[in-house]
Amino acid sequence: MPIVLRHNERLELNIAEYRGVVGAAALEALNAFLTANPAYLKRDCISVVAPGAVFAVDAQSLDRLFVRYAQIYATLSFPIQRRSAWVCRSPNAQPHVDHWVGAPNARDAISSTLTQFETLAGAGRWLALGDDDIAKLERGEGFAEVARFEDPNLSR
Repeated sequence: MPIVLRHNERLELNIAEYRGVVGAAALEALNAFLTANPAYLKRDCISVVAPGAVFAVDAQSLDRLFVRYAQIYATLSFPIQRRSAWVCRSPNAQPHVDHWVGAPNARDAISSTLTQFETLAGAGRWLALGDDDIAKLERGEGFAEVARFEDPNLSR
């Protein structure tokens, strides 16, 4: 399954996992889900790109997707800045993660601070999680699956 969204209610934290071949249809499906369920957009998020994952989209497609996210975020109010951490374990996906994390004006456009980390522990520390919560984060403990998205036109 290319994209799995998980949520931990106690930590008010999402994890988006990207696996295998991630195509435009999966990314669009995630965007549509979040549009219909904006409460998840207000949570901090750690996006984890699994080893071997590949994004089968070009930079222009990512830019168009970013514009759609900005349109969604423009309709929401945030009492504080949302944080979005990325952990990329796939060299093949790194250029796409760099492009997304380096998006100009992300702080204003999507009310988010985007930062990349080498490890989940590093992301957890940035999010001010305690050691026990970081250990649970690394195990995936307490994160319930919310939704799965895939591109039926791409092989796994």
